[in-house]
Formats: sequence, structure tokens, C-alpha cells
Amino acid sequence: MSTGPADRLSANYYLAPAGTGVGQFMLWAKEAGASGVGLTIAALSENTPDKLKTMAADHGLFISTLNSAGYFLYPPGEQRDIQNKLNLSLIDAAARMDAGRLVVIAGGASGSGLTLEAARASVAKQLGALDRMAGEAGIRLALEPIHPVDLTIKGCVNSLAQSAEIVRSLPSTDVMIDTFHSAWDPDIWRLPEVLGDKLAVVQVCNWYEPSPEEKPLRDVPSTGEMDMAGWLSALIAGGYTGPIEFEMFDRHRRDRAVPDILNHALGDLRAMVS
Repeated sequence: MSTGPADRLSANYYLAPAGTGVGQFMLWAKEAGASGVGLTIAALSENTPDKLKTMAADHGLFISTLNSAGYFLYPPGEQRDIQNKLNLSLIDAAARMDAGRLVVIAGGASGSGLTLEAARASVAKQLGALDRMAGEAGIRLALEPIHPVDLTIKGCVNSLAQSAEIVRSLPSTDVMIDTFHSAWDPDIWRLPEVLGDKLAVVQVCNWYEPSPEEKPLRDVPSTGEMDMAGWLSALIAGGYTGPIEFEMFDRHRRDRAVPDILNHALGDLRAMVS
């Protein structure tokens, strides 16, 4: 992807409340200035991959990501079998819709019966197998490190350095950075050194802490604790040419309308990367 940064802006469907059709969200994203869209398993519940590919093309959008495969740490049994089948179906879906990346979440260590280090080793082994399947299907994966506060329930791969080590030898897997999960990591400011050419996608939002008792929440890029403008400037100056995808979840909207958030967020990003 060799276009300018403002032409690589994308918006993730996670922002849409239940009942919002993918086509409606694509229209809102396009009207707000997005060139791409990130899709989710929910989008596949009502549309075939081929239909999603056509819908995106009809709106003049590329598909930056499909979220999310992985979740490798279920103990042997029915739940693991279901997840393995889902992972294979997501590889097929990503290939059919021509998604730029299939995002991979490691899975949390809780309930796995493994120590944290053993859990990470298991993730690396299973990701290697998924990498081979993705390569055979002609798609690429993107491993997303998760904030350490969620290492037991969502993702036991947390730092950029851990992620880089896991994907280094995998031909079809790189790393995706979500600023919500990785703003804490000082390596986010030295990506060329840490990841080299293994940086696939950046998902961006800013974040704030509503109170000491609550987890941080996502917000638009110009509102929050991270110097998003400075980071994006450094990222682009360092040679990053991939998608810049805004990701916020419906539960973080705080009664704000989706089009208003998209207009604000994508306006922020255009100003920051121009």
C-alpha cells in the first residue's frame, strides 16, 4: 500500500451498535472520509465473505482487517475444537473477502492449566500451525499484543518484544499494534528497531481512565492521554505505509452517534497525518 497516509485511513465495525447493518456502517465510514473498513465476526453472521467484498468495493473501501482468530488456550475439548474450526473458517473468509490481515489474539492463560510462560510457548506453537494454513490460503495474519491487565482473560502475549520474537520466523504473520493495548509499552516509540518489516497494521484510538476503580476507555484520537499526533508523525517518518484503522467499541460511545464519532475520529487522523 503506497498511497499517502490520509488515503489509508480505515474504521472498524466494532463501533457499530447491535442491529447496525454493515452496509450502513460502510456508508457512514465513507462519508466520514475513510478509505477502508475493518470487519468483524459479527459482520460474517449476516453476510457471506463474497458479499462483504462486493459491499466494500461498492462503497469504494478496502478491507483492512478481519477480527479475530486465535484464542489458542482453551483446554482440549469441545470449546477448543469449536475455536479451531472457527480459525479455519476465518482464514477462508479473509481470503475470499480479500482482507488485508486476519487479526490473531493469543487468548488468556486463565483456565488453560498452564503457567504464563508455558501458555506463551503454546501460543507460539499453535500460531506456527495457523501461519502455515494462512500461507497456503494466500493470506497474512497479524498478531495483536494485549494490555497486561487482560493477560489472564484475553491475551497472554503482551509486549511488542514478545510479539516480535514469536512472529520473527513466521513467513505469513506480522504484528498489529492497537494503541489502546500498547500505549504503555515504551517500544511503541521505537518500532523500526523492534519490529523491522514485521509491522502490519496499526489500530488507533486514544484512552482515558474514568476513575481509579475502572479500566481505561477508548476515545477519539485527539482526546486522551497518548500523544497520538506525535506518535503518528514518528511512525510515518519511520517509513510505515500500512493502514491506520480507528477502533472503538460500541460500549465506549457514551451515547454519541456513530457518524459523529467517525467524523471526529477520522478528522483528527487526517489532521495528524497531513
